Order: sequence, then C-alpha cells, then structure tokens
Amino acid sequence: MSDLPAGALGYQAVVTEYFLGLRGAGLLVSPLDQELVAEWERRGLPAAVVCRGLRRGLEELVAMRSSGAAPPRSIRALRFAVEDEWRAYQAARVGEAPPPPAEEDAARARLRAARELLAGAGRDADEAYREGYREAWRALDDAAGEAGLERVEAAIETADARILAAWLAALPREERVALGPRIRLLAGPRPRGASRRAHRQALRAHLVDAARRAGLTCLRGSV
Repeated sequence: MSDLPAGALGYQAVVTEYFLGLRGAGLLVSPLDQELVAEWERRGLPAAVVCRGLRRGLEELVAMRSSGAAPPRSIRALRFAVEDEWRAYQAARVGEAPPPPAEEDAARARLRAARELLAGAGRDADEAYREGYREAWRALDDAAGEAGLERVEAAIETADARILAAWLAALPREERVALGPRIRLLAGPRPRGASRRAHRQALRAHLVDAARRAGLTCLRGSV
C-alpha cells in the first residue's frame, strides 16, 4: 500500500488496496465493489473501520471454509462484516482494537500527500484565504506521530473545515446568505431512512464542491 503514488491515496485506493492485499491476489476490484466503497465513503464510514471489517470478515470466512478454499473474490462478499464493524464502532465497542496491518503506512502516506497539496495551495492562495490554509496545516500537524487512518481522516476533515471557514468569511454577505439555500436545494431533503449525519455529509459535499469551483483547494476527495 505504501508503494502507491501519494496522490492516489484516497479513500477508494486505501480500501481496495487493503482488500487486494488481504486476498494476496488480483490487481483490480469490480465496478460493483467500487460503488459499494463509494457508498461507504458517502455514509461516513472511516476507512480504518472498513479495513477492520474486511479483515475480520475474511478471517471468519476462512475459519468456516475447508482448508485450501479460495478467499472471497469481492468486497461485497464481506459487506456484512463491514456493517457489523461499523455498528460496533458506533457503539464504542472497538475503540481499543489494533489497527489493521499496513494501516499506519497508508495513513502516513496519505498525511504526507495532504501536506504536500496544502503547501502548494497555500503558496498560491489569495491573501484572504492564506490564514485558513495555515490553520489547516496546523490541523494536519496535530495528526503527525499518531498515524492511524482514523486520526488522519479526522485531521483532514478539520483542515477542510478551516479552509471552508476562511472562504465563507471572505465572501460578500449577499453571496454567503444565498449559499445556504442553494446548498440545501442541491442536496435535497433528507431521504427516508438516511441518518442526519449522512445528510450533513451530503450538504458538506456540495459546500466543498462550491468552494472548489471558487478556486479553493480542499483535501477530502483529493488525497
């Protein structure tokens, strides 16, 4: 996983490369698997939790199958184990679980990629946004030395929040007031069965898209 190009270490790459490493074979995952991983990202499942679920699901299947049986060929075959891990995580039952093998390497590489992207963005930014990029850099600094994927993802989320805050503060009042209704219109009403957290993630995704269209650099979806 640490051999991936720094710019490729997004959520999808971390999860799929981890799964392929668990299987010990294969170079690609199916479009259905990619869609499933994208859905997990939209729902806010941390990559570290997904990786733990994949590992545990594979271990359970191997234990149940006869010796020499081929490992699962798809991420979808392990989706229920991932959902179990997510529910356990939400119930705070897995807080002390050890990270999956290679997670720290992936986390360090993702943090490095984020810092490189942020450094370039800060150099080229308008003065009105530079303090936001500085605050974002400090958020990434806080994750250094604690290179678990969950910690790095939290730092990236905080960094993006500081970039967005600087952008919003610099907007003319009329544009800032109009932005909220436009974002809510794009996201639409919360679907039946969707959690409030998932709906907030959707609103935030549209806000990030608006910031990118305005020329801002955000880390989520870029590293």
